[in-house]
Amino acid sequence: MKRFDLPLWSDTVFVFSAAFLLFFCIFRFYLNGLWAAALCAFAAGGAAGVLFFFFLRARRKKKHTSEGEKAEIGKLAFHLAMDSPEHNAELIAKCLTLEHERAEGTENAPPQNAGGACASEPQKAGGGADTAAEVPEPFAHIRGGRIDTENGSTYLKFQFEAVTADELSPVIRAEGEQKTVLGASFTDEAQKLAAAFGVTLKDAAEVYTLVKESGCMPEALISPPEQKRGFHAKLAFRVRRSAWRGYLFSGTFLLLFSLFTVFPVYYVVSGGVLLAIAAAVRFFGKKD
Repeated sequence: MKRFDLPLWSDTVFVFSAAFLLFFCIFRFYLNGLWAAALCAFAAGGAAGVLFFFFLRARRKKKHTSEGEKAEIGKLAFHLAMDSPEHNAELIAKCLTLEHERAEGTENAPPQNAGGACASEPQKAGGGADTAAEVPEPFAHIRGGRIDTENGSTYLKFQFEAVTADELSPVIRAEGEQKTVLGASFTDEAQKLAAAFGVTLKDAAEVYTLVKESGCMPEALISPPEQKRGFHAKLAFRVRRSAWRGYLFSGTFLLLFSLFTVFPVYYVVSGGVLLAIAAAVRFFGKKD
């Protein structure tokens, strides 16, 4: 079920109301009948509202897609931080192997829609604790906390906090020339240290791209237990608190305008509704 986009519809209604008021005030001076002016203003306001709706929906869809991908990146980063180093090494080794096979043009790499079948592949008999035996030879080998390939060594630093320079120093001291460190994020000092010694850092977004494109995304990600969300949390998620000023200004303007118009009821009702919305958004909206 699609989530109702309250801000989009409220902004559309506001644009329609503003356009309708503007065109009504204009048409009433050029048309003889009041209803004719109202119908023309309604048509013009409706056209403005429809155009605004499709324009804003396209922009928000693009923004929501980006936000949705960020949420997926955060879920994978949480999963990798919670999962065991052995499972993480096995997953990344498979991803690197499949990426190498795809780059070499082999036909045995699974398609991108392979889902989590790659990550959930059962351990072969006789494999024991040697997880490197599950990785196609001779490209990737898991040795302790690193993955050795023909292109260099990859070190895994999946944790909740950003990887610091102190945590990066053992990687720099280790043997080998081409080194890559995977982690959720890195401190500024760690990035400067890695740049000075030629170590490649890949954050959560790059790890997510690697896992997704290889088709090895785990089917069930480790995630914190979901908490029940009440009315306040649902409303706060949909409407930003800073939007209350616009509703307040519009409501106040309509109420003041009702003092000078021959149709005060419409402006009193509309202004009162906008003031109520402004109060609700002010107290229950999402903090910026």
